[in-house]
Amino acid sequence: MNRALEKSRVLFLDTGAIVRLLQMHPDYYPVVSSVLDFAYENNVTLLVSNVTLFEISKKAFALGEGLLSRQYREFFEHSRNVKPCEVTGEIAVKAAEYAGTQKLSNEESLRLATAYVCGADCILTDTAAFRDLTDVPVVLLDDVE
Repeated sequence: MNRALEKSRVLFLDTGAIVRLLQMHPDYYPVVSSVLDFAYENNVTLLVSNVTLFEISKKAFALGEGLLSRQYREFFEHSRNVKPCEVTGEIAVKAAEYAGTQKLSNEESLRLATAYVCGADCILTDTAAFRDLTDVPVVLLDDVE
């Protein structure tokens, strides 16, 4: 396990981590699964952005899997330790700052702003650019053993 993850009490799960878990990606499913196991065993709060719910649900609906989208929502809203974060005005303005000054997509900007504003003490992601934009420790999926 990565040291920053082990110290985390409020971990932000970015879209890439959740997608790899849902896809049961052969390289990353075990990584994300072990992080979730650690979080549940150690009562770590898992922050997720509702932007991520939008992103994964959009793909589900595009594939004709509306039921899957509802299951994603259930995971976000009813899983122990998981706290979905709404996009507030403060998050929107911080995201606009990231989007206006950095090479991030709107979705990436919203997710990073969510992690920052909602008090994450660590971010698990596959977006390397986040490392240069925040003082919050950023752990890439490839950094987890």
